[in-house]
Amino acid sequence: MTAATLVNNALVFGAALLFVIFVSLFFSRQSARLLRVALRLVRAPDHEAQATALARRASRAIIVVATVVSIALICAAVALTMYELDVAPMLWGWAQGSVLRDPAAALQLVLALAGVAAAAFVIHRFIRVVVRYLIAGLRKSPAFARHDEQLATLLGRLLVTLRWGTLLGALALCAALAPPPELVNRALDTVTVVVLGVLIARTMIVIAHLAVDVVVHFAHGRETHRTLRYVGRLEHLAGITKRTLDYFFFVGAATWIFDQVRPGGWLSEMGLIGIRLIGLVYAGRVIIEVFELFVRELLLADPNKRSEAEQKQRLTLVPVASSILRYAIYFCMTVMGLQELGVDTSPILAGAGLLGLAVGLGAQAFVGDVVSGFFILFEGMFHVGDRVRVGDVVGDVEEIGIRVLKIRDEAGVLHCIPNGEVRSVANHARLYVNAIVEFTLPYAADVQRIVDDLKAHLVAYREQCPDILEDSEFVVQDLAATGVLIRTVTRVKPGRDDATSELLRGELLTALVAAGVAPQSCQIVAMTGQGLR
Repeated sequence: MTAATLVNNALVFGAALLFVIFVSLFFSRQSARLLRVALRLVRAPDHEAQATALARRASRAIIVVATVVSIALICAAVALTMYELDVAPMLWGWAQGSVLRDPAAALQLVLALAGVAAAAFVIHRFIRVVVRYLIAGLRKSPAFARHDEQLATLLGRLLVTLRWGTLLGALALCAALAPPPELVNRALDTVTVVVLGVLIARTMIVIAHLAVDVVVHFAHGRETHRTLRYVGRLEHLAGITKRTLDYFFFVGAATWIFDQVRPGGWLSEMGLIGIRLIGLVYAGRVIIEVFELFVRELLLADPNKRSEAEQKQRLTLVPVASSILRYAIYFCMTVMGLQELGVDTSPILAGAGLLGLAVGLGAQAFVGDVVSGFFILFEGMFHVGDRVRVGDVVGDVEEIGIRVLKIRDEAGVLHCIPNGEVRSVANHARLYVNAIVEFTLPYAADVQRIVDDLKAHLVAYREQCPDILEDSEFVVQDLAATGVLIRTVTRVKPGRDDATSELLRGELLTALVAAGVAPQSCQIVAMTGQGLR
């Protein structure tokens, strides 16, 4: 760093800084007077108070602009001095090539620049009025009635973006009319890209959050609709949707800025990869939530149409299916994310295949039990509390696990049967079951009369036994050596066949004794005289 460069930059930027301070102080002090004259000319009511209030706002705005420009001048002076760039010769050469060569053209240029500033001010005021009018119209809409605070935030972001966009656009047009040095032009382009990228990203985030909230509120108001009711059940996705949009717009803005400053650089490439990864993660999360909602709708819809045991089994099946689905989607997301990062996933997929093969070969029985348990739960062949026969085991189902089925028999013994060994199931607890009782009557008895009396007795007894579904049927089963074999078949509730059979035996015995005909077994042995001693 040479002393001449340091001195020249200090003088140039010091003069520019003093000029900015002088202009800001002049306009800050003269703003009240100018506003008072303008309001008096348009005959505004209470123009003195309005001029004072507007002058305060104008003074604050002038001070803010002057502060920003001063900080920019100081930063530029430090940066140029560190890079040993002497600004004085560049400015003098620019002045000689443009301003001092033709004073008339320079004056015309100054007027053109003033016209650009005036046009920018008028356009800014017009667009500002239009934006306020549109936001006021949205506030009157029923769809945005509950989002007044977000609309106010959106209005503030739009006005800031509009203000800086108009200012930077005017500066770019001025730079086109009076081309500054290349260094200043590049700095102006960089500042324009950075400021517009950040402001547009912040504004789009507010718009996206507002859109998400409006969609959720609209879905809540249409919960009776067959399609929109599912959107309401995915309300918890609103939070991750907002965060994803935040990341998307910020990373997108940064990628655009890097690409404008240095086209084709590695930062812009990494930004594009980051955007794709954000979209991949969000898509995976949405797919998981949608599939879990589908599984719940498929297995848990209309709980009033199922028994409590069946509902519990389905509640057991839902997390199992959701976990399998979640891990599968996570694996796919990981592989696709590694592919986006340029990682060769072929060895990973091959390793996963070999690992799955090894697990399958080493745990065939376990995998078979788990798969069989899944289908038992899914198909609903039997439920907890049902009376079933699996192989040689007959009893009540106590638990249906993913790997083991537990049945307790009549002796109270608990049988644990692996699901893979469940080949055939006889279910005694579906719709109805028959309670069967057999007894014999002597040949000498009036069988038809006794059967009619027994039918009448069981019809009367049916009112006392709610487990009986239909009247009993009596059938002559066999003409045995000991008498006439009678079978009664009674349709009863599922799982109540043994208990009801015991009750029916007692009632039949009571009815037979009351009729004077007790069941008996008679064995006649005929022997010849030679066999007697």
